[in-house]
Amino acid sequence: MISVLFVDDEPALLEITRLFLERSGEMKVDTCRSALEAMERLKSNTYDVIVSDYEMPMMDGIVFLKILRAEGDNTPFIIFTGKGREHVAKEALNNRADFYLQKGSDPKSQFAELDGMIRQGLQRKIAEESLHSADRRMVDIINHLPDATFAIDSEGTVVSWNRAMEEFTGIRAGQMIGKGDYEYAIPFYGKRRPVLVDLLNYSAEEIERCAYANVKKEEPSVVAETRNAMRKGEPATMWVRATRICDEKGRVIGAIESVRDITDIRKIEDDRKKKEEKDREFGLFDRMFGKSADAWYRKGVDLYYKQGKFSDAIVCFDRVIEMDPRHMKAWKERGICLKELGRYEEAIQCFDRSIALTPKERLTYYFRGEALEKLGKSSGDSALLEEAIRCFDIVLQDDPENVNAWNYRGVCLKELHRHEEARKSFDQAQMLLRIGKTRR
Repeated sequence: MISVLFVDDEPALLEITRLFLERSGEMKVDTCRSALEAMERLKSNTYDVIVSDYEMPMMDGIVFLKILRAEGDNTPFIIFTGKGREHVAKEALNNRADFYLQKGSDPKSQFAELDGMIRQGLQRKIAEESLHSADRRMVDIINHLPDATFAIDSEGTVVSWNRAMEEFTGIRAGQMIGKGDYEYAIPFYGKRRPVLVDLLNYSAEEIERCAYANVKKEEPSVVAETRNAMRKGEPATMWVRATRICDEKGRVIGAIESVRDITDIRKIEDDRKKKEEKDREFGLFDRMFGKSADAWYRKGVDLYYKQGKFSDAIVCFDRVIEMDPRHMKAWKERGICLKELGRYEEAIQCFDRSIALTPKERLTYYFRGEALEKLGKSSGDSALLEEAIRCFDIVLQDDPENVNAWNYRGVCLKELHRHEEARKSFDQAQMLLRIGKTRR
């Protein structure tokens, strides 16, 4: 039986998903209504795969994932959330989620895809654990991985080129196995050159200079993206993970690299940025034709809160700010939308402007702390994490029962390796949650 923990705050979806996944008789699904409840469950139970919604009360799915990874829990993790949140896919992958699936498509095909991801995630985990034994079974295991994957030995010679890689590149395994001298780079770059699997001992900065972006080192792996790759001769943006392979004595005997085509995800983001730039050109005309700042503000709030259209809402808030640069709420809401889109530096600038206009608005400090935490985590900048903690402390001065502030404070402390303080913050959040349940 494959054991699955499914976390979502919608009871109906929990039940229908559980019934679908269990109907094959090969899965046993436990459900939780929140990430905090799931964390309590994980203290006494283990699961083969975790499936989690993104947007939930108290703690979202990305924070849940970050805490698990920070604690060394490498259980396969699938983010399962609504449409209009393509930016969540990037953040999920950067934080070592195994898959990302949007809700809202045909239920039958959607649950079938989820079923497949659960099985693939478990297969990948089994495969990666087995590789460390340096057994000759390694080649067969890699061959059945769902992601396009190849492996090299310590001399840089290709020892495995799986079926998914054959489909991905159009090059058969027989044409690649046994080749060295960076032969495996040619299908992706058109020439021989070091790729991520050759850069495992490099720093993140050195890897970025080799045409990679969003580099994240998680020993023994490195995750990154590149927009300079090709797929079957066509330009493509790739998500790449390279992992060092060691034998039982810890000696490096090779490495594997897996790739995914994320061209469509990045294209959606780029198209939205272009649309935002074009829409800004019309701000002057809005004033000329008499549309009020309050009307645009209400429209932006509607687009953001009710429809989840963050980029469109930003255009509305930009027009408010053009008409009234001291509109504190527009600066704050604009920052929230930028944060949801993963544009954290821009979001922080908006929150700073909002705080300058209304210093006593504590809620803005909370959102600023969230953005600082995410930026500090992705960049490894401890100063940003310290500043985030200060923001959450300001929030907690006025609202000591803010569960989210305690949770995010704990995440920041965890990243700074201040483990005892982090534990106290997480304990405080869980205590407040239990008190809230008792009162209800």
